[in-house]
Amino acid sequence: MKTDTLFKTFLPTVLVVAILAGCNLVHTDDNGINGVDAIREITYSFGDSSVPPEYHRSYTITVTIDTARVVIDSYGDILADEEYEITEEQFADIKNSLETNNIRNCTRDENDGCAGGTSEGVSCSDGQSEVFSGTIYHCGGIDSGNLCGAVASFADDAKGLVPDFEELLQGTEEQ
Repeated sequence: MKTDTLFKTFLPTVLVVAILAGCNLVHTDDNGINGVDAIREITYSFGDSSVPPEYHRSYTITVTIDTARVVIDSYGDILADEEYEITEEQFADIKNSLETNNIRNCTRDENDGCAGGTSEGVSCSDGQSEVFSGTIYHCGGIDSGNLCGAVASFADDAKGLVPDFEELLQGTEEQ
């Protein structure tokens, strides 16, 4: 086979495989280093819209191999800071949720001129450095940012690690 034919036939296939491999949440090698298995901390954050402080509730859920911590705030004033024990199986489930919900970086159009929306973020760490981070901004019916996948479903899984999450969130409204 001629070199020219070899490049025309196989190069596009190799490029497609390389591109698809690069679209994973975290890159892996044969040892799973820097892959989902290496994740030791997952953070989901929700930034509420611009509303009066008595109604504003943003929160962050940080999950490690044995804890789920939720911090609820209103414009930086901490309203609740709770930590709950979780099992290794629950931690494995939330890591799997990243893949199941296809959480990944992407490029979205900017939503210039829109103000007052909400935001969601997902980040992952291997215990020493961040291996993934993305944010999506919802405003005026348009999403912008660099986070894609079934973010709402992943958020439900993260909130599910916090016992009575909705009650905790509502309980802060009295403060």
